[in-house]
Amino acid sequence: MSEERDKIEELVWYELVHAKYWEQYISDYAGSKMDWRKVYNIIAISFAIIGGSTWGVWKALDVDWITPVMFGLMGIAQILSAIQKNVIIDNETIKSLNNLRTSYISYFNKLERLFIKIEDKQLTKYEIEEQYFTLRETVYSIEELKDILNISKLKKVNKNVEKKVISYLKTRYSIQ
Repeated sequence: MSEERDKIEELVWYELVHAKYWEQYISDYAGSKMDWRKVYNIIAISFAIIGGSTWGVWKALDVDWITPVMFGLMGIAQILSAIQKNVIIDNETIKSLNNLRTSYISYFNKLERLFIKIEDKQLTKYEIEEQYFTLRETVYSIEELKDILNISKLKKVNKNVEKKVISYLKTRYSIQ
């Protein structure tokens, strides 16, 4: 990777890193959300099973105080089920996250192709600017989808992504 770059070359490099970051972040973010969904579903199902399946046992043992506890557990299971759409990621959102990630991969690949041409001195400054700004015109749908999904920053995911992207860039482009 050459050391001296002018402004447009720096913009291309920054955009390349930015696209790689978001592609990786969306991948890890979706994975994290799906893991939470699994845990949430296990807890909700456990409350429902404990409440419903042990009812006969407690009744046979004639334990009076357990009735309100069982109703409480079944109530919690019902509440968890009712609020699931507001708390846990749904299938439609997962599909949209996958579409967004695919868009970032495509954008990254185009930027990388441009960056390699720049590094190999295959383009004039004018050609670099034209290709870069033509590519930038394609990100509106990506940014719109990202805004619609309202992707929040998760500290743990962000730290892991930063490490992965830096490792990727070191391997791919021999940066320090």
